[in-house]
This record gives sequence, structure tokens and C-alpha cells, in this order.
Amino acid sequence: MFRVVILLLTLLGLTRITQAQALPPCVERPTFVDPPQVNGQRWCLEEVVHDDSAGELGFTALAAAPDGTLYAARPLVGQVLALRDTNGDGLPESPRVVADGLTFPNGLAYHRGALYISGGPHLYRLRDGELETLVDDIPAGTGFWTGGLTVGGDSRLYVAVGAPCDLCQPDDPARGAILSYDLDGGDRRIVATGLRQPGDVAFLNGVLWTTDTAPDALADILNLDELNRVTPGAFFGWPYCAGENQPTAISAVFDCSTATAPALTFPTHSTPTGLAAYTSGTFADIQDTLLVVLGGSYNRAALAGFALAVVHFDGAGNPVADEVIVPEQADKNNPPGQTLEILQYRGSGLWPHELFDVTANSEGWIFFSVGGGRIFVLRPL
Repeated sequence: MFRVVILLLTLLGLTRITQAQALPPCVERPTFVDPPQVNGQRWCLEEVVHDDSAGELGFTALAAAPDGTLYAARPLVGQVLALRDTNGDGLPESPRVVADGLTFPNGLAYHRGALYISGGPHLYRLRDGELETLVDDIPAGTGFWTGGLTVGGDSRLYVAVGAPCDLCQPDDPARGAILSYDLDGGDRRIVATGLRQPGDVAFLNGVLWTTDTAPDALADILNLDELNRVTPGAFFGWPYCAGENQPTAISAVFDCSTATAPALTFPTHSTPTGLAAYTSGTFADIQDTLLVVLGGSYNRAALAGFALAVVHFDGAGNPVADEVIVPEQADKNNPPGQTLEILQYRGSGLWPHELFDVTANSEGWIFFSVGGGRIFVLRPL
């Protein structure tokens, strides 16, 4: 049995190498795109889907299955699509509806033959073509949408639940929180609280991570958006604190020094939404990192976000820095005239379209979704 497993793993590795070697040069592929600007010595950026009819909220969540299927959620029409490769180029470009009639599907997680979907008050499971509702009472209806979900090594579902408002004291402790359920939707637990807009959740090396975005009233204070290490019982400070425990307008009733501080901060209102662990060796320089979608700022003259970033960790498992990889500055050591903001304004980025989610498939290719009904992929040169 051991020899069979080794043989299968070897064949799988050879298949991946063969596929990578079979790719034509990046600029010769019909799906190659530039802009947005990326490091052309590191990976190739290609467009998987461009469906203008999908609108800005065309694909707010992504999940990749081991068989190469890419799942995408379309919340405003209540659908989940399955995209498969039908023309042999390795990209899953042909969509079909596999779930319909859902309530704002906005989170996807594939686990052991089943696709789990979060949306509004619901958790769904799609398995063998059958859709079942596992949960119908996630607190929702006002404020921020139910965010993403993931499956932990403990075989439990973890769901990000948005707050009911921008800055208020919620009546329900399950709003602005991370909830956990067993795989059948039972045994609900409140894992962590004090979050305003937890866009997504992801496990990396057994640790659960989530994101958050600062209240509108603090938009002019630097670096208040968050990456948070989730531990049982953690309280991250909302609505009293943001960022490195910066007090808000209603902080007088709470000591912000007692809140759980973020593990890393991002520019305020860069709006971290999608989150995914990257554990593949395909792009070895970012192996064992977190991929973070910085959706983009709104109602502000100064741009923040509209980018895909990688969070790097030190040997102790602590995040130390984030690196924007799409769009990427041509010369990071010579920023005058080449800042990310100017790059966006010049049309070499993704602005004015927001980014929504990111996932990596079994080949280590990185897919991310953008407003206007677009899905891109970073894959080997």
C-alpha cells in the first residue's frame, strides 16, 4: 500500500511538471493580459473569465476543487457557478450553474467532495449535485454581509459574520464574529468577536486568520485595517477600537488596551476581503504565506487597496510584512512616479474595479476575482 501511495504521488508530481513545461511562453498565450502590471519574471497573468453582464459583484467568492473545477459565487442572482476547462488550455473558463436560488452566496469552501456555501443567514452544502441547507439562522439582514468560510483540521466550518452597522454596540454577540459549526451545521460556537467587517477566514499551518476593515469615521487615520490571528475567546475591539487598538468615538466605555491587537495592519480602507493560504511549491518564494485581497477604498480621493498581496511570516509563524504582487511596481527602489496609487491612476492597475476573493488550485495557480465580472490567474511562465 505504501508503494502505491508513493507511486501515485510521484505520478501526480510528474503530471504537474509536464503541464508546466507544456505551457507556451506567457506572451504567446491568448489569455495573457497586461495591464494590470505584474512581475513578468515571476509569473504569467492571464484572464480566465470576462463577463461584463455579471456586474461589479459578479464573482465575490472563489474555491478550487482537486479535479480542476473552479467555483464562483454570484450573490446578487443567488447562484454558484462551476467553471471547467473545455478547450485544453488548463484554465477553467466554461461556466455552468450548479446552485441557484441561494441567499447572497458570498463564501465558498471545498472539502472532501462537498462545496460549502455561506450567504445571508444560511450555510449550504452541495454534494453529488444535491443542495441542502445546513443552517438558516446566521444573524444577518442589516450591516455587512456574511463573509467567507473555511474548514479546519478539526473538521469544523468557520464562518465570518459581519457587524450590523458601521459603529454601534450590537445586541447579538454573533454579529461581527467568527462562528464555528460541525460539518452538518450543528453545534454552533462563537469563536471570536469584536470584528466589523471580517471578509474571510483561512487556516495556515493550523492557525486561523481573519481580516477586518476600520469604521468610516477613522478613514483618515493610517493603517487601521487588520489581519487577525483568531484564538478562542478573542475580542478584537470593534466597535471601541480599530487597528493597533486606536480608540473610536465610543471608546469611553471600554479600555482598548485589553482588546486583542491585530497581527498585522494594512492601509485604512484598503478593505481586506478575500483570504487564502498558499502552501504550494509552484511559486516557492511565497510558499507558506497568506494571499490577501485588498478590495479597495471607496468615497476617497486617495486610493488604497485595489490589489492582491502576499503576507510573509517569520520562523515563529508571525506575519512580518505584506507584499503587493498585483499590480506590482516596476521599480520598488525608485518610487517617485511609480507609486501604486499613480500606477492605478495611469491605468496599469485594477482601479476602479474592486477585488473580491482569491484561491489557489492543486497546481499552485492563483485565481482572483475582480469587479466587472473578471477572474484572473497567476500561473507559471
